[in-house]
Amino acid sequence: MTLAAEKERNLIPIDWGCDDLPTMPFVAQKLIGIIGKKEVEISELEELIGQDPALTMKILQICNSALYSLSSEVTSIRHAITLLGSENIIQIAVSALLAKRFMTVPSELKAHAQQLWKHLLTTAILARDFGSDIEEPDLYTLGLLHDVGWLVLMAQAPKVFMSMYEEAGRPLMELEEAWGVDHQLWGAKLLERWSLPEPFQVVALRHHDPLVDAVPTPYLLIITLANYLAKAIGNPFLESDMEPLAPEILKGLKLDAETLDEMVKGVMEEKKKIDSLCAILGG
Repeated sequence: MTLAAEKERNLIPIDWGCDDLPTMPFVAQKLIGIIGKKEVEISELEELIGQDPALTMKILQICNSALYSLSSEVTSIRHAITLLGSENIIQIAVSALLAKRFMTVPSELKAHAQQLWKHLLTTAILARDFGSDIEEPDLYTLGLLHDVGWLVLMAQAPKVFMSMYEEAGRPLMELEEAWGVDHQLWGAKLLERWSLPEPFQVVALRHHDPLVDAVPTPYLLIITLANYLAKAIGNPFLESDMEPLAPEILKGLKLDAETLDEMVKGVMEEKKKIDSLCAILGG
């Protein structure tokens, strides 16, 4: 994907060489790199996670929480992998690492960063549930990073972000245009700087307008759907107007309006469980 081909607009300047931009934790990047492998060696995963003692403790805490209600206490990462599987442990680890990193925002933005993280986690959880036919890329981590561009704005222009927040309720694209903001473009650029694979950049750049691409990929449509559902059940980021999913998006997902309504009702019934997951995985 060539981000340079994006149409230039009157956006506020971003200093991409500045130290205050969020960075990808090394261990998280390594974990994302191995999550798509058909087979992951337990020893490889155990060694990687073991490089971060705080992460090890966090994973054991989560595994021993009410979230999993396991019959025996989990005492090691190897034990956790055996009980819950490599993919589940990687997702827990990546969530824990990113939650900690994404909270490094100015103090006045902490509550907003937490709201963003809850939206990201909700989208990730829902995307994972709807992607049973897709082996890769990993839908959970795609959902976890789709709105990362907002962190660029929080880091570089916190006053602009607060002004936008005060005007929340307007259509999002209208609000961004008024303030010279493009969280999709900035998210894609940040993920490119993090050297994450193209699907992450595509999702960051197109999750609000997937039909810009002539044939949007299934993973992009699923993240668009999960993003919509996260808002529909009351876990949005910024209280912007709820935009309906275009008929073409529903068609691409083999859904209709009636099925989508039923889906929203079903997810709404799971909101308490989802919020509990967010609380436990939220850092």
